[in-house]
Parts: sequence; structure tokens; C-alpha cells
Amino acid sequence: MKTIVLLLLLVTLQSCNGQERNKKEESKTTITSHKSDIPKESENPLNFLDTKYQSGGFSLPDNPNPYPTYSYSDKKIGIFTVDYIGKKNDVQYFWNFNNKNGYFANYENIEDRARDSRTIKNFIHQKDYYIIASYLPSKYISYLSENGEFDLKPNAKTTFYLNENNKWKWIGEIETSKIPEDILSFDTNLLQKDISENVKIVSNVFDGSHSVSVEAEATTTGMTSISYEFIIMKNDVTLSLNSYTENNLCEGKYVGIEKNNQLEIYYLGEQLSCVSIESKFTIKKDKDQFYIKGIGGEGTYNKWILMH
Repeated sequence: MKTIVLLLLLVTLQSCNGQERNKKEESKTTITSHKSDIPKESENPLNFLDTKYQSGGFSLPDNPNPYPTYSYSDKKIGIFTVDYIGKKNDVQYFWNFNNKNGYFANYENIEDRARDSRTIKNFIHQKDYYIIASYLPSKYISYLSENGEFDLKPNAKTTFYLNENNKWKWIGEIETSKIPEDILSFDTNLLQKDISENVKIVSNVFDGSHSVSVEAEATTTGMTSISYEFIIMKNDVTLSLNSYTENNLCEGKYVGIEKNNQLEIYYLGEQLSCVSIESKFTIKKDKDQFYIKGIGGEGTYNKWILMH
């Protein structure tokens, strides 16, 4: 493997090369399942939130959807990065470069603002964030010199942990070389897969087949439409789409979480562009009718639409 410096891998683990990536890629990755026989000792003993590991400071990665993060390296420990993933869209959008009311508002020097560790840390309210650590242990690193150059050993793996109740819980593992560029969606996908395995089934009120169609866009031959069919069995949800013009990339497996008598539906597949921190669809029942929100385009996305 090509020799690289320590800082470069830290940035690689963050899926950012210091420049905004213009090319969008669909990433399909294989992550070790929670249901595999992971031994108890896989629970990591490190406290990634210890302030001694924050000596390098907080920063915001230079990508379209930045988020607070910091990294640490040690020849005995290895390398890890801690990401703060907002639990809501508005929390995530606060850090966006284009948000006129967010972190970058009224600041001309974006680069300095993105590296202002103290200010970034002061804006973080931990209850509003999922905290994920990605850890590359030293056993996967061959250090070549005192200035930080190293090689990754064959089959190097990065392990992901979620901070939950002040403990670090294992939520996934992947070959380091296969970590996708869209680390925000990747982290979110790991989160939702972990949540889906701990969903408590409240009722079967939404079970069955539910379908709905909406107009998609105008063409030379008239309006086209897109049809959605949801097959729901407890919290397991499968979505099938039918459209002449849309790429049905977000078909497949979802999980339903019942909250306040509504079913929030989250994508669980491998197409990272389909992943969202908030539910992709929401279904409610009013008397004997089912309604859905989140389908179609701008004209229908925020409306409750009758299902059949």
C-alpha cells in the first residue's frame, strides 16, 4: 500500500480530502451485522470523549453537509474520529455553509470558522446529537517513521461505536479501505440499523398492504405519476415503487417505529442517498383510513395523502 502520512488517513477516515467533492457516488458497502457472533470483548474500553483526546481540537469537514468532529492518534492506541450527528434535520442544517442563520452566518472566512474549535464545542448540546466513534486500532497500522508515516496492514478494519448512556456500544465494522465518501449518511445508516434491532413492537394496527400514487412531473405527453406500495408486518416494512421516469433507488427494506399513534418509516438499505436522519415517510390512521406524508415532490411532500 502506498505510504501516507498520519494526517491524510485521519482525513480519509472522515471521508474528506480537504476539498469539496463534486462527484456524487452511490455507495454499497458490506457492514458486519449485529447478529453475528461478536464477542463481549468487542465492547471498546476507551472513553473516546475524554478531553485528553480532544487536544487536536474540533473542526467541521469540508463537505456539503458538515458536522462537528475531532480526531486523535497514538501509536499504542491507534487512530479514531468522533462525529457528532444531529438527531434532527434542523440540528444538522445549523452547520451548513449555506445556512444564513446558522454557524457560518456573517462570517466571511469560512475556513477559519470551520477550525474554530472552542466556538464549535460551545455550540454542541450533546442531547441533540448521536455521538459515533470510528476506531482503527494500532494492530492494523504499520508505522514507518517518527514523523507519522505508516501503511495500513492487509484487511485493516475500522470499528464504529455509539455513545449510549455514557457507554460505547459496538454498532458496526467495515474494511477501512471501503469506508464511503458520504460519512454522514454512512453513520446515519449504522444508527438506524442499530435502532431497528431494538424496536419495540407496539401494535399491529398498520400491518398489511398500503398503496398510493401521486403525480411526479409534467412531460410532453402529460403528467407522469409514481406509485408506492408498502408491505408492513409489525415493524418490518418493504417499499416497492412504480414509475416511468424515476430511478427506484429507494425501494427495499425499511423499519417502522410507532410514535404517538403514527408509524415513522426509516430506510435500511445500502443506497446512502436514500438515508435520512428523520423518518422518510410517516403513516397515520384516521378512523378506517390510512394517510401518508413524505411522498412525491414539493407539492405533496408535506401533505397527508390518502392511501388505499
